[in-house]
Amino acid sequence: MTLIAARPALALAYFTYFGVLGIFVPYLGLFLDGRGFDSRQIGLMLAIVTATRIVGPAIWAGLAERSSKPLRVMQLGAVLACIGWLGSFIDAGFGLLLAALALFSFFWTAILPQLEVSTFLFLNNNTEQYSRIRSAGSVGYIVLVMLGGWFYQLYGSEFMPATALAFLLLLVFCLFNLPALTPTHDATTTVLSYRQLAKHKVLWVFMGAALLMQISFAPFYGFFTLYSRDLGYSGSQTGLLISLAVAAEIVAFYYAGRLMRNRSYRLLLGICYGLTAIRWLMVALLAHSAWWLALSMLLHAGSFAIAHSCAMQFIQQVFPKAQRGRGQAIYAGLIFGGGGAIGAYLAGFSWQNGAGATETFIFAAGFALLACLLVLTLPKNIANIE
Repeated sequence: MTLIAARPALALAYFTYFGVLGIFVPYLGLFLDGRGFDSRQIGLMLAIVTATRIVGPAIWAGLAERSSKPLRVMQLGAVLACIGWLGSFIDAGFGLLLAALALFSFFWTAILPQLEVSTFLFLNNNTEQYSRIRSAGSVGYIVLVMLGGWFYQLYGSEFMPATALAFLLLLVFCLFNLPALTPTHDATTTVLSYRQLAKHKVLWVFMGAALLMQISFAPFYGFFTLYSRDLGYSGSQTGLLISLAVAAEIVAFYYAGRLMRNRSYRLLLGICYGLTAIRWLMVALLAHSAWWLALSMLLHAGSFAIAHSCAMQFIQQVFPKAQRGRGQAIYAGLIFGGGGAIGAYLAGFSWQNGAGATETFIFAAGFALLACLLVLTLPKNIANIE
């Protein structure tokens, strides 16, 4: 399949993948609350589910690396994720739902790292083209967030299982229609050991900052819909607010490649992380005003889109071609898995069924500020792992 023909297929895969997340991420807290769980139970469940992302990406990346068939790994993961999600239809208490969500999350981790590696491979590492294709994922997210807010008003939190399953099946269809992207590597390339990775100090400074950043996002991902509901915003208004953030993300992704050209990672990430600290303070202290809350959502352009594009290009630059799948797996496992799990647990503990909402977002701002200070210690020039 030619590059021109592959772009729509890749864009559609990103659209459906992040469309599923547009249902899962903003509304899972409401769904769990509707099932009768308190904030500590919700935080614990989100932490355990997110922790599956620590080991999952490495396992699936290893399978994709050995088989040289990342597309087959993505397809298998999507099918098994659908099966795991079926358990969400049964309201039988904490244990069964936890098991269903954990299985879903583990299989779900098979998809994105392989999709990212395959996309960069097909685009010959062109960041500008990647950012534009990746923006289709943001469009999918915004469409499903809006649809989810409308469904929540009509049907309550139990809209989630059937809606998410419908789009999971659509994702499976899209993945089975992707071009066969078989990676080709130089046979002389040395396989990196974890000892070599451990010696790359710049890598771990970057990962440490990204980990702190992901911890700061946990209250937003896990509890923002509950927070906005408690402040008196309707489901549709909450959907509009989240959609505003994603709309800013789409614009930022579209221009990310141009913005990153000949600019320092350290400077861009420092600005993005600093703006995120300001964003969480605005959510903590000014969320009663729809205008201030909407303004805080616009900062998502930097705190996610530009920061994520920098992270993807960092991995492409630091890891040799044959090991980029491993780089994506480490990033996904450590940051989205480890950071998300730690953040979800801490947020669930401090949320106190809404009584600690302000303090929780202030803590989030503190984590983002620490991430900003840490990333500013990165060197200007980043070398490959040797």
